[in-house]
Amino acid sequence: MNEYLKFALKLAKEAGKEIAKNFDLQKSIEFKSVKNPVTTIDRHIEKVITKSINKAYPSHKILAEEFNNKLTKSTKKSSSKKSDDEFLWIIDPIDGTKNFIHGIPFVAVSIALQMNGEIIAGVVHAPILNQTFYSAKNSASYLNGKKITVSKAKKLENALITTGMQPIFHEKEITYYTNFCKKAGAVRRLGSAALDLCYIACGKLDGCFETALKPWDIAAGILILKNAGGKTTSFKGKPLNYLKDGNVLSSNTLLHPQMLKTIDSAKI
Repeated sequence: MNEYLKFALKLAKEAGKEIAKNFDLQKSIEFKSVKNPVTTIDRHIEKVITKSINKAYPSHKILAEEFNNKLTKSTKKSSSKKSDDEFLWIIDPIDGTKNFIHGIPFVAVSIALQMNGEIIAGVVHAPILNQTFYSAKNSASYLNGKKITVSKAKKLENALITTGMQPIFHEKEITYYTNFCKKAGAVRRLGSAALDLCYIACGKLDGCFETALKPWDIAAGILILKNAGGKTTSFKGKPLNYLKDGNVLSSNTLLHPQMLKTIDSAKI
């Protein structure tokens, strides 16, 4: 296990303790935008993670959800002779904030590290469920130390698919949803994109589709799914630029052509 993955696991486990400690307590809530809540715990965890990264890797950049969604970088000088500008940490302190607020355990910390545009380490830790998913470049994917692989589902009509709905959505998004409801075995909305991807990676789910996701929602999960044998693309079937394109289609690979066809049939 490389040093970055070990470090990300440590950060995620520490953050998970904060989530668990506050899970059954009354939360202080604000709204970043319509139907988009944030708690003081989200912000506290993000500050702690950011501080730890700045201390360990002062020249690395950070992209995190809660503080203006902007890249941050420590002002400290790096002791390394090599420039670390190509390193970018992508953080979601609590993916599934609404679940967290309502005491629903499907919540997770998501931490990914990108180097030169490629994700090289990813951790998704769900403390209430006691599930820790992780992977690194050129490695297998794991859940609580055990290697995981995607399902072998071949037919969409027998598949369990998950999705998410944005706070303000358009008619086409409803069409995506109704098309999958008609063609898939079943469709669920679980409330955490990071865990959706990980559940495909371990075979609990077979695929997912969602619009307008952010990098911190999916960066770690994309790597974990890829290294478990799965696939993530844009809605057009192209390699996903997760920093720019939030329309995400993921599967166990076998179902991908059928899922792309279902997306493509949503023409308005």
